[in-house]
Amino acid sequence: MNIDFLIPLLSMAFVLSIPVGLAAVGECICQRTGLLNLGVEGMMLMGALTAFLGAFYFDSSWIGVLTGVAGGVSLGILMGVLCISIKAEQVVSGIVVVLLSLGLTSYLYGSLFHVGTTPPRIEGLALLHIPLLSNIPVIGPILFQQTSLVYASLALIVLLSWMLERTSLGLALQAVGEKPEAGDAAGLSVDGLRWFGILISSAMAGLGGAVLIIAQLHLFADHITAGRGWIAIALVIFGRWKPLWVFAGALLFGVVDAIQLKIQVVAGGIDSAIPFELFQALPYVITMAVLVLSAMRARRNAQPSALGIPFIKGQKH
Repeated sequence: MNIDFLIPLLSMAFVLSIPVGLAAVGECICQRTGLLNLGVEGMMLMGALTAFLGAFYFDSSWIGVLTGVAGGVSLGILMGVLCISIKAEQVVSGIVVVLLSLGLTSYLYGSLFHVGTTPPRIEGLALLHIPLLSNIPVIGPILFQQTSLVYASLALIVLLSWMLERTSLGLALQAVGEKPEAGDAAGLSVDGLRWFGILISSAMAGLGGAVLIIAQLHLFADHITAGRGWIAIALVIFGRWKPLWVFAGALLFGVVDAIQLKIQVVAGGIDSAIPFELFQALPYVITMAVLVLSAMRARRNAQPSALGIPFIKGQKH
């Protein structure tokens, strides 16, 4: 655990935290409006595929980012129609979106590329060393020698956190998540604000999938998000519906994920006597354990009062 080992580990952890952090912060904003979006995993997966396709066919990482966001939003629109327009049950709708994405992404990728051959790859973004800051000992290599996409993602997380907590729009979003009837009586559009929440959530999930592909893996495979969308939902509870605390939970996930990757290398990778699936499960097990402990220690329930309850004008809940 010397400094030469620790710096690359933490730098990797920071990058690994970004996809799940983006999805988790977007989900936090959506849940604060009272809408439970359980389709995050599917939106991340669709964002990952469309980001790969955009970057592959247009030979541009940034077009890949845009198509990744669009892929996530496409499922967000479906979720909005089901849960906001039709008033369908939100848990079932979210599971439907995930199952749809699992099947659709596998079919589309298999149709476009021959399964069993060497998977095609895309070019990633070059590292951007921020002048002066990147030369700071320890912190510089960890935080300020990343790709421009990672910097943009972090700035977006901070911006949305500020919007939710410090602006009139953020207060309105929170109001319809706590007392939608009161918000409606005050002239707020409950359905409109919930549409805003689901579109933000789906765009952030799609962007998270894009970052996973473009900034990290540079290829696509079936189920490549590997449950990160479900972890994002869990982190909202861990962070007590506070975006910056939610992202802190994502950083914890990134650290544990980076550690398990290092352990795999030291243990011999796929040739290790210990099944590599046990290493891959480690971040999820630890994240869930921390989630349970944090929930047990919480002094009050911070969950929005109207979370998961469809709003029907004139009907009291």
